[in-house]
Amino acid sequence: MIATAVVVALWVCLAVLLVVVWPRLSVHRGWRLVTLAVTVAASLVHQLAYGTVPDQAHIGFRYARNIAEGYGPVFNPGEPVEGYTDFAWIVLLALVRALTGWGVEPVAVTLGIVCALGCVLVAYTLTGRILRWSGRAPAFAVAAAVVTAATGALAAYGPSGLSTPLFVLLVLTLVYTLVTGHIVLAGVVAALAVMTRLDGVVVAVVTGCWLVVAALRRRVPRPSPAVYVAGAAVPLVPWVAWRLTYYGDSVPTAVVARLVRASDSLVGRFEAGWTYVTDFALTYQAFLLIAAVTIGVLSYRRRLPGATYVWLLLALALAEAGYVVAIGGGSLPAWERLAAVPVLLAVAAASGFALAGMPTAAATGTASATDTAIPAGTAGSRTSATASGSASGTSPSPSSETVSGGVTGVMPTGRGVAVVAVVLAGLSVTFGMTRALPAMQELRAVENQLDEIGEWLGERLTPGTVVSAVPAGALAAAAGPRLYVVDPSGTTDTHLARHPEDHAYVVRDRMPAVVVDAAGGYLPSRTCSIRTDYAGPYEVVPFRRAGGDTTGGRWVELYLHRPQADLLTDRLTADPRFTAEPC
Repeated sequence: MIATAVVVALWVCLAVLLVVVWPRLSVHRGWRLVTLAVTVAASLVHQLAYGTVPDQAHIGFRYARNIAEGYGPVFNPGEPVEGYTDFAWIVLLALVRALTGWGVEPVAVTLGIVCALGCVLVAYTLTGRILRWSGRAPAFAVAAAVVTAATGALAAYGPSGLSTPLFVLLVLTLVYTLVTGHIVLAGVVAALAVMTRLDGVVVAVVTGCWLVVAALRRRVPRPSPAVYVAGAAVPLVPWVAWRLTYYGDSVPTAVVARLVRASDSLVGRFEAGWTYVTDFALTYQAFLLIAAVTIGVLSYRRRLPGATYVWLLLALALAEAGYVVAIGGGSLPAWERLAAVPVLLAVAAASGFALAGMPTAAATGTASATDTAIPAGTAGSRTSATASGSASGTSPSPSSETVSGGVTGVMPTGRGVAVVAVVLAGLSVTFGMTRALPAMQELRAVENQLDEIGEWLGERLTPGTVVSAVPAGALAAAAGPRLYVVDPSGTTDTHLARHPEDHAYVVRDRMPAVVVDAAGGYLPSRTCSIRTDYAGPYEVVPFRRAGGDTTGGRWVELYLHRPQADLLTDRLTADPRFTAEPC
């Protein structure tokens, strides 16, 4: 409750500040810096209110730790299985750990927060850069930053340890490189997005198609698509070649497992994905309404300078939603899979509204200049000197600005846009605090319990002990590389990826000494039940965690291999926190 109150209070202060100083944001750099500073502070507090590291992140942590400690990109030493889709993020975490010796989890949380804050600043810079084509006020760029900072899906996964904030940052950076005319760099950034999350492939392809259309319409130089592909090939070709050589599979095991678990049929998967996206749309319907208005305005007023980049932002948002429908949605709360969509819509709406508000003469005059081919690296050179305030900090005239083509237009000073931005931000924060935050807090409590169970097993079992664990991420990361962890969900096992929950295979081929199913954390009471596949070679032993409540405490039930059951029980009960109470 305290965290929620602090977040709401800070956002109310930011809302009041934005509305009050809105007429000054376009002409006074100082007010822009102050508002941006408060926005960044609000974004930081917003993220810290969530502060949850889900189980999926711990899988990457274990890979990163193994890389840093010399075992290679493996979940279990000696077993090369590609149980991840965020190679660039894992390598970044491993590099920091190898250089500093810091723990992977705190490094991941810190970098995630920094990337989310970077999204706020890049949203501001990108919007300002787009609006330089028309000389519109940088106040719209501040509005885009404020709405980005308020986006609950981004804030919830800033400190999550997942690659989500880095991916959103790369998508925004990709559009920025195109706006500035750095096509080769755009290809490299697109490749990094592919190496960070699987939907980076969709982002890269949509961007490439946009470049082809822009080249045919002479909005960019004709060789731009080829240059973009060449830039992307620099990191992608050696990475793909290494993957095929090291793992031997064209499709990551994590992807196979996710698709198999998503649904028993293609239709069912699409239905699950559609439900996921529909729930998102109902929560963020204000964003969708603003995006629809932006599309309508841009369709009515064609050939606006810079509008082509707004269309790209909208296309990327639509492509992300389509991708999520195709894969069957996601399992994490707060719509983690769609975290980039509200941010893209915020930048698109701020840019589109500013461009659409141009005087007709100004729009026509500028369009004639910007429709010509633009040499790479010089995209921003044709804007007027007075339109550079959004990037350089110079202050244009308070009453008017000069746009390309020599036509003067009145600067927007009304507070209507500020009010719209405040409403969007307020709705996003409100929905986040009332719907996403409780779900994330519940997830955090479970993850803390899984960490505790994993540490217990890692400390008490002998190195090399085979443990089958559900879920495997947090348990395996907490246990460390001393234990060999089998994941029945299939994320890190090629056979189980195609046949999830094949417990007969686990018993017959993996032969774990300990089997633990703690998907919901501790149990409120012991059940003494055991799966049929394990009933012969295993016996169930409940352990009570000390410090439980008066209803019987907190319990975790382990299946122990019968020939080793007594020895394993003695080792595990050596920890004073856990007491065995056989059935």
